[in-house]
Amino acid sequence: MAFNKRNDNDGGGGGGGDKKKFGFHTAHRFPNRRGKDWEGPVVDYKEVDLLRKFMTTSAKMMTRKRAGTSAQEQRALKEAIKQARFMALLPYTST
Repeated sequence: MAFNKRNDNDGGGGGGGDKKKFGFHTAHRFPNRRGKDWEGPVVDYKEVDLLRKFMTTSAKMMTRKRAGTSAQEQRALKEAIKQARFMALLPYTST
């Protein structure tokens, strides 16, 4: 097939055939907040300084890839940011 652009790992020219593909490079951003006995949120809505680190200058949430969070951590951040906005600890938009 002349139009197949997939690399076959046959070792032939074109290079890059032996590279491994990984998903997101996200290690857990909050590893010390988890324990095998601890159950609860990864982040809390009252930690405003921490939540601001995961927001852009226009008060939007950062993407998982940019923030370096896992899916579980991103969901916890989303809920915490929403609660903090509702409690007027964080702005909905920047001014």
